[in-house]
Amino acid sequence: MKQTVPTYGLYGEASEALPDFWIHAESISERSSRYKWEIKEHKHDFLFQILHIRAGAGDALIGKALHRLTSGCLVFVPEKVSHGFRFSPDVDGQVLTAITRRLPLQAAHPSRVTAFIREPRVLRLDPEHGDTAYLTETLGRLEQEINASFGPRFGLVEAYLGIVLALASDMVMEAESRDGASDRDGLRIARLNELIAGHFREHLPVEFYARELGISVTHLNRITKAQTGKTMNDLLSEKIVSQAKRDLVFTVMTAQEIAYALGFADPAYFTRFFARETGETPRQFREQERARQQSHSLAAE
Repeated sequence: MKQTVPTYGLYGEASEALPDFWIHAESISERSSRYKWEIKEHKHDFLFQILHIRAGAGDALIGKALHRLTSGCLVFVPEKVSHGFRFSPDVDGQVLTAITRRLPLQAAHPSRVTAFIREPRVLRLDPEHGDTAYLTETLGRLEQEINASFGPRFGLVEAYLGIVLALASDMVMEAESRDGASDRDGLRIARLNELIAGHFREHLPVEFYARELGISVTHLNRITKAQTGKTMNDLLSEKIVSQAKRDLVFTVMTAQEIAYALGFADPAYFTRFFARETGETPRQFREQERARQQSHSLAAE
């Protein structure tokens, strides 16, 4: 009979619901020493984990792959992925556990980071890499902030965690490039992100982006689906809606002015497009956001 991998909250604690907190930090030795330095295979339904091995060694079973862990390793474990660990008694490091849906994904390349957190990763930090010291220092600051005596400043926690995910995803892409893996798609996604940012107001067809990247439309859609889980049309629509929401919240432009600024010749079509994508008209969105901000402002007084 096939053995079922148990689902836990944090390591050995069974969990049937989301915990009240959204991020947790503790030393690897503090937890694993209770279990004779071995964490049995398990998985988490809603949690994303980052392990940083500063010293010592260990082994990680992630899915069906066995990884040797040494000083300078970072391990990224997405939700619903089975994993187990065995550490040496001299291990020094930390484990961060966060609710996946709360992860800050608005990095320089959000689509890349979103794709990054979907797959288990083992990143061996190169001490000669220009970002290694910054990344490890940020991890240390993140751990300190989470465990602060008077409670964490969550703005800093999210900022630190966003930096970690952005730098780690970039490093993984670079490492895959050096190893000759299929990094070209990652580079194309990065270039695509730049192209969309520069041209989304022009409402250019998908063929334009494919031509700029030197690939077919079919290949481009295949790449975006694999890397981001979305089609090209999804990405273009999301970019327009995202900018429209920012304009509605942070400017006094009318919906008609925003429509023209976003390249729509017909403001009525912009309103229908926005409603189709968000479920509410630009006016409804603006009114609800203003009411929400006013409510938060009153609550803070």
